[in-house]
Amino acid sequence: MIKKLFLCFLFLFIFITPIYAIESVSGEAIGTFSFQGSFSGTGTIYFVNTGGDAELTTVCDMTTVDTASGERCEGLFLKGSFTGGPNGAAIFTTASGGELKFQLKDGKVFSFATQGITMNFNVTDPSIFDDWIEAKETRDSGARASDLSGQVEIACPPDLEAWDVMKMGRVILIDCHLKTGEDSSAVISFSDMTTFTMKPESEIVIDTPPQKDSKWKLLVGDIWVNVKQMVKNGTMKGHMSQAVAGIKGTTFVLTETGSESTIKVIEGVVNFESLATGVAVDVASGESVTATSAGLSEKTTFDISVEEKNWQTISGPIEKKSFAVNNPNPKIIYFVGAGLFLLILIVGGAVVLKQRKQVN
Repeated sequence: MIKKLFLCFLFLFIFITPIYAIESVSGEAIGTFSFQGSFSGTGTIYFVNTGGDAELTTVCDMTTVDTASGERCEGLFLKGSFTGGPNGAAIFTTASGGELKFQLKDGKVFSFATQGITMNFNVTDPSIFDDWIEAKETRDSGARASDLSGQVEIACPPDLEAWDVMKMGRVILIDCHLKTGEDSSAVISFSDMTTFTMKPESEIVIDTPPQKDSKWKLLVGDIWVNVKQMVKNGTMKGHMSQAVAGIKGTTFVLTETGSESTIKVIEGVVNFESLATGVAVDVASGESVTATSAGLSEKTTFDISVEEKNWQTISGPIEKKSFAVNNPNPKIIYFVGAGLFLLILIVGGAVVLKQRKQVN
């Protein structure tokens, strides 16, 4: 019995303790807002550094209201979510269905600006993000794992040979490498709803966050890319060994062998450019092109429904994947584990006492 209890404790220690490495800490950001000089006020964002639920409150400064212009200033109390990390986003939906997205920069300032409205809220204690910065000059790519299966590993600069087990909620820094092992898969999600689904034995590098001009690399393997939305006039480029894919709001599959780079477009249009010749073609839904050292192949067609089914067997229905803004709270997991361990001790103790009574 004691041996069994020890093994249970060892299991909890190994699998629960690492999740507690990044502590969930509540934070707040306080600042001001203004609207074209007509009115202004103050506001506060409440959030948790690792991501999850968030709240926004604003109070109007009535002395600045320009009633002659017909503008009205109303205070807000909105519930939303924060994606986590020093460069995450706090997203709130208004009563009219509009969206307020506050981008956090370097763990210091939440900013929002549109149609004359400007909001800047300063984080009162930026040190709550210290554990997220692994080295000087590193930046959060904004990507997180929303689904992991099997052996998935991550390696980050400066030592790209130091592979570590990828866990849910871990910060993926710019220039980090992610790879899946045999019979393994991963879904990597961004705050703009873009997702990368990686098949077994694939490796990617995220070079920049999904901003106006973002890029990433597929080094080897197969990935399904679903770009939900992008900044207006923005671009996203996927680099491969033989080609570059220029993307804007579409869904496609890339396959990389090291000597051949292939694209299959599920939805939308992707500009596919040969690195060897500089020739580019627009690849539409249901079309496929392969790039080699000799240039681009002729377009071929494929069955989209068959391709979708092929990917669904790897990670479930692709279209249902979405960005997970509510990362597990490490403290909750820790205390649940501790409670479970205590329960095991109580039950084990009761069994031992019962056995002793029977002997006596």
